[in-house]
Amino acid sequence: MSTPAAPVEGLRDRRRRETSIEICAAALDLFEQKGVAGTTVDEIAARAGVSPRTFFRLAGTKEDAVFIDDERFVAALQGLGAAGDDIPALMTGLRAVFARELQNLDADPRARERYLRVRRLIAHEPGLLGAAIRREVTSSDRFIPEIAERIGRTDLEVRTAAGVAGLEMRTTLDEWARRVDRGESASLVDLHREVQARLAEAVGPASA
Repeated sequence: MSTPAAPVEGLRDRRRRETSIEICAAALDLFEQKGVAGTTVDEIAARAGVSPRTFFRLAGTKEDAVFIDDERFVAALQGLGAAGDDIPALMTGLRAVFARELQNLDADPRARERYLRVRRLIAHEPGLLGAAIRREVTSSDRFIPEIAERIGRTDLEVRTAAGVAGLEMRTTLDEWARRVDRGESASLVDLHREVQARLAEAVGPASA
């Protein structure tokens, strides 16, 4: 299975992303100052310099507004599974996609800082944790049936592979954030490889 190339971003997409980043920055500032419950959509829109209508079109909810960087992982999965019908090949493709996007995140200082701020907020804002879980389930439902049909495997097989690859990615991001908070330097790409090795050791062979 070939790994899909990163999507090419056109001018319209770039402007949309830039506006989404401004909305995210405004939401993060306000959430840190007032909390999620104490912040309104109108306040976020006003600080970002957009209308409430534009806010809802680009962000959806105030909680979703801070997860702009998660979209890189969802978008990168488009087209995965276009070739091949074997689960090991699917796992290889999933891991390659996540590794590429982790490398892109590692090379983007502003995105790294946004991610760290979101993680710190999630630690004491249950609404954000709920939004993160909901977004992950929704994004999986968007691409798993399509991939399963294209490669001729069951939804369960594809969902399991995606779940393992997603766990590796989330564990990598969480461990990276912990190390950064402790003042340690950490490469996302190197950590991703380490996490894969550690999970393989932890799982071991399936019981009969």
